[in-house]
Amino acid sequence: MEAKQKPTDILEKLAGSLADGCLKVSQGSVNYLIYFKQGKLTYATHSIDPFERLERHLRRLSNQNSNLTSAVRTQGRLNFENEPTKPEKIPPEYKSICWLVGEKYINQREAEDLVKSLSKEVLENYLLLPESAYTLVANDVYYTIFCHFNVGMIVEECKKALQGWQALGPEICSPYQRPFCANLAQLKQKLPPEQQNKFSKILIGFSFRQLGVLLNQDELSLAQSLQPLIAEGTIGLRDPQSPFDQLPKLSNKLTEQEPKPKIEVKTEVKRDFGNVSNKIETATPQSKYKIACVDDSPTILKEMKRFLVGHEVEVFPITDSVKALMEIIRIKPDLILLDVGMPKVDGYKLCRMIRNHSLFKTTPIVMVTGNTGMVDRAKAKMAGCTDYMTKPFSQPELLKMVFRYLT
Repeated sequence: MEAKQKPTDILEKLAGSLADGCLKVSQGSVNYLIYFKQGKLTYATHSIDPFERLERHLRRLSNQNSNLTSAVRTQGRLNFENEPTKPEKIPPEYKSICWLVGEKYINQREAEDLVKSLSKEVLENYLLLPESAYTLVANDVYYTIFCHFNVGMIVEECKKALQGWQALGPEICSPYQRPFCANLAQLKQKLPPEQQNKFSKILIGFSFRQLGVLLNQDELSLAQSLQPLIAEGTIGLRDPQSPFDQLPKLSNKLTEQEPKPKIEVKTEVKRDFGNVSNKIETATPQSKYKIACVDDSPTILKEMKRFLVGHEVEVFPITDSVKALMEIIRIKPDLILLDVGMPKVDGYKLCRMIRNHSLFKTTPIVMVTGNTGMVDRAKAKMAGCTDYMTKPFSQPELLKMVFRYLT
C-alpha cells in the first residue's frame, strides 16, 4: 500500500515504471480496477454494476452491428455475471466481451472500441476521486488484450469530457442524474402536443448516459441541449439511482490549477430542444408499455406497482396462475414478470405455456425467483424465459429490466 496520491499521479507513476498488473483503488464502497501491461493501460472497470455499463455500450454498438440482439447481450451477461470481480482475475464483463468475439458476434475492431469506451467511462469517474492510497496487484492470468492505451492520451481525453460536464454546473453534477418533465405548462409553450407526449415518455427515470444510448446521441451533447431547459426549471433532475449515487460528483476539481471551462450553450432553446425531440419522435412508441406481473403474493405485486409508479408503464397484477395465460392474452403485455414458486401452476410451466402461444414467441419473460443455482437457471432457460431477477429485488433492479427490454 502506497501513500495517498492524486489519481493522475498514480497513473503516470505506473506508466513510467512500465508496470504490469492491476491498480486497485477503493473509495467508500466502490473499487476501481485499472489493468496495465508494460505501462500501457489495457482496461478499466469499477464495482458499480459493470454489466449495466456493458449493456449500454453494447446497445450503442448494436446500431451498427445487427448481431448484437437483446438475446445475445443477455446470454453474454448470464454466462459470467455471477463471477466475482477480483484484481488478480479477469473481470467478468471482460470475459463477456471475449465471449462475444469468440462467438463472432463482434469483431476485433469493435472489441477495441468497446473496451476503450468502457474504460473511458470508468476513468472519468476515477479522475474525480480525491487523493487515495492504492495497491498494484499482480495479474498473471492470461487474457486476450484487445488494445493498449497510452496513459497520457486517454487521461487527456477523459479530462476534456469532464470539463464539458463541469461547464454545465451547478444544475448538472453527474452524468447519472435523471432528467424529468418538471413544468408541463412551460413545455407546452415550446413544443407541439405530439412532441410533448413523446418527450414525457422518454424522461421516465433514465440517466443522461441511458438516454444517450436510447437516442443514439452523445450523452454530453444531449445534456448540453437540455441544460437551458434544466436551468429555467422546465426539466428537473433527480439524483442518480442507487448504486450510481456512490460515484463521485462533477463538482470535484480535476486539479487545483485547472479552472472550470466555459462552454457556450445556445440560447435558442426551441431549436436545440427541437433537435432532441426529433430524435425522440423516432425513438419512442405511441402508447405506454404494458407489464404483466404474475405472483401469488399481493404484497409482492403491490411493491412492483409502487416501484414503477411515474415511469410511464401500466402494471397489470395477476395473482391466479391458473387464469394467468388468459389474462396475458387479453392484456398483450410488452414484458412479463413471472414468479417461479406458485401453487397449482408454477412459473416454469406457465412460462412454457406462454412461449407456446403464437403471440408471445419473442415477448421478454423475466423469471422472478429466490433460487440462484445453476440448475434453476437451466430450468428457466429450458422453459423459455428471457432473463431472471432474484428476490428480494430493489427498485433499481426492476427499472434495469425496463431499460433492458422496453426501450
